Amino acid sequence: MPEDTKFEDESFDLSEIEGTSGQPIFLHDGTKILDSSGISSKKYDFTNPIVLSDADLSKLKTKSEQFAYYLAGHLSMFLRTEFNLELEDLTADLYSNFTQSIKTPSCVSMFKMQELNGVCLLDVNSHLSATVVDRILGGRGSTNPEERGLTDIEKALVEDFNQIILQEWCKQWESTMSLTPSIIGSESSGKFLQTSPADAMMLIMSMEASFGDVSGPMRIAVPYYTMEPVLSRLLASVSSEETKTTRPPRWHEVYDNIPVKVSAEWDAFELSLRDLSNLEVDDIIEMDSALIEKTKLRIESRTCFTGEVGLEGDQVAFQVNQSITDALKMIGKNHG
Repeated sequence: MPEDTKFEDESFDLSEIEGTSGQPIFLHDGTKILDSSGISSKKYDFTNPIVLSDADLSKLKTKSEQFAYYLAGHLSMFLRTEFNLELEDLTADLYSNFTQSIKTPSCVSMFKMQELNGVCLLDVNSHLSATVVDRILGGRGSTNPEERGLTDIEKALVEDFNQIILQEWCKQWESTMSLTPSIIGSESSGKFLQTSPADAMMLIMSMEASFGDVSGPMRIAVPYYTMEPVLSRLLASVSSEETKTTRPPRWHEVYDNIPVKVSAEWDAFELSLRDLSNLEVDDIIEMDSALIEKTKLRIESRTCFTGEVGLEGDQVAFQVNQSITDALKMIGKNHG
C-alpha cells in the first residue's frame, strides 16, 4: 500500500503546553490557536480546585464590603484622620501567583489564627505603611513619594495598625466561629515566602486605601484549607435561611363564628336610563337562563366564588364551581 505523503502529524510534545507565558493555546478539541494575541490565559491547577461557586464568592464579597466599611471607621479613629477603604475584588488564585504579584519593597505580615491551621498573609503597600508610621509619630500623614522598606522600629510601630486590620477581619466571622489572630513575622518581599505549598488555592481580598494625600493597595490572602471550616458553616447557614419558605397563615377555630356579608349577583344585561326610569311594579324583564350557571358569590364586596344557583328542597342553594384568587387571599384556606 503506498505511503500517504500528505499525512500531517497532529501530535505535539508535552513541553508545548507547559508554562503560561508565550506558549501555544489549544481548544478543547485539540485545535491549536495560531493567533493568541487577543486571548488572556491563566494557570489553573485542576488537582487542587477551590470548591466555591460564583454565587458563594458573591456572598463572601458582600460580607467583605461590610468588613471594609467597618475597618475604615476603626482605622480613622486610630489614626485620628479620615481613612477611606474600598473593596476592589475577592478572588481565588494559586499561592505561587500571589507571592509573585507582591511588589518589592512591600510590607508583608504573616499571621495565623489560634483556632485554625495554616499561615495567612497581609500585604500592605510600603508607601502606605510609611505614611501610617509618620501619622503615628504625630506627623501630618504624608511622606516622600519613593517607596522603601521599613526599619525594625517602623515595623514595630506599624504592627498596631496591622493588628487592628486582622482583629476586624476576624470579627466578621464571629457568628460562625470565634477567631484570635496573631502576627508571627514579616517580610519585605514575596520571593522568600514559603508559608503554603506553591499550588495551594488562596482566597485573596484586595482593597484600595487612602488617607491624606496618600493611597495604596492592601491585600489579605488566606489559604482555602485554612478557612474551609469557617466558610462551610457560613455558606450552609446562608443557604438554609434562603431556602426557608414563608408559612401560610394559620387558621384558628375562633375565626369560625365571625359573621360576614355574603351576596350573589349576575352580570345580567345593560339597560338605558330611559328604560330604567320607565320601570314599574309588575313589569317583567327577560333574562338568559344561562346566567343561573354564572352566578357570582361575593364576600365583603369581593367576588370569591362562581357557581350555579338553584333550589334544594324549600331553600335557595348555591353550588361552588370555581374559587377565585381573592377567596384564598382573604380566608387563607381552601374550602371544598
